[in-house]
Amino acid sequence: MDSIMKDVDPSVLLANGFIQSHFTNLNTSEALANCFLQSYFLNLGVYPEVVHMMWYADDSVMTRPGPDGTMMSFTSPEAIQEQIVSCDYEGASFDVMSFAAQSCNSSSEDGAFIMVTGFVTCKDKQLRRRFVQSLYLARRQDRSYAIVNDILRYIDSIPALPSVPESAGFVKVYYELPMREELGLIYVNESVMSRPTSTSGRTMVEMPGLDAINKRVSNEHKRASTFILNSVDYQICRSFKDRMFIMVCGFVTLDDKTERKFLQFFYVARCQNGSYVIYNDILRYVDVTPQDTLESLSQSAAKTSTDVELPYFMVKKGKLLSYFNNIDPQNYSH
Repeated sequence: MDSIMKDVDPSVLLANGFIQSHFTNLNTSEALANCFLQSYFLNLGVYPEVVHMMWYADDSVMTRPGPDGTMMSFTSPEAIQEQIVSCDYEGASFDVMSFAAQSCNSSSEDGAFIMVTGFVTCKDKQLRRRFVQSLYLARRQDRSYAIVNDILRYIDSIPALPSVPESAGFVKVYYELPMREELGLIYVNESVMSRPTSTSGRTMVEMPGLDAINKRVSNEHKRASTFILNSVDYQICRSFKDRMFIMVCGFVTLDDKTERKFLQFFYVARCQNGSYVIYNDILRYVDVTPQDTLESLSQSAAKTSTDVELPYFMVKKGKLLSYFNNIDPQNYSH
């Protein structure tokens, strides 16, 4: 580890401390997520060898795909650092296409849950990959922040699960419950649900209260004729053994035969009677486009479109480009 760290500029860690001190002035989970994600991906592309020191802690859990695609979890600071460095992110480009954030309403937690989608292109591999990442950014007693839970999965091409794993009991209840109109019973007054404001829009809105949540989820499941799950990833919270951090990718066929690709994040507690309570729920549609397939940069750059979905921000050649003032639609190539 010392050989990895020897060329790190100490000012990088000091700058991260300054950024974290700024977080205390942010009064919404969206503002916190935006500030955090820009710092996280910029440092991931410039100083990947110190990202574990900036954002991870002794109780952090990181889950990533291994060389054969099998998901693997890492729990020690050394293992997390080794995993980040092995991904060859230095010099990589990141296009963050969307993110959604929710505050922790449970009395035992403080911080924000974040689900982010985007593309990463490693410098030497010339392969653009689409990813989804879900994180729990926890606020500590000293008012600093640390990533406690972190799951990343590539969603270019994932075969459907032959069946939902028995260990993911909540998922079986949620997506396979015969009486779907009763599903809302597993939400509570403290629950937070985020949904897109329109079928194709990426702007998210929180459902205002339990009645609105129950009505929304009941309508969603009444319209859904079939769920096909591509992946179910979850972590048991190390501080609270009855809490689960779950990320699902799949397809839903609606009653009008429309097929939608979706990503869904849950923060769930298991009760003593075996039932489940959903505290946080974020759903986003990511329908299939040419960007969903693995492609080289040369193939991608050859595509032209007058209706380009711009990223919120990009990290390119060690620089941060913002959606609002730095990215030119005419020059943005996916």
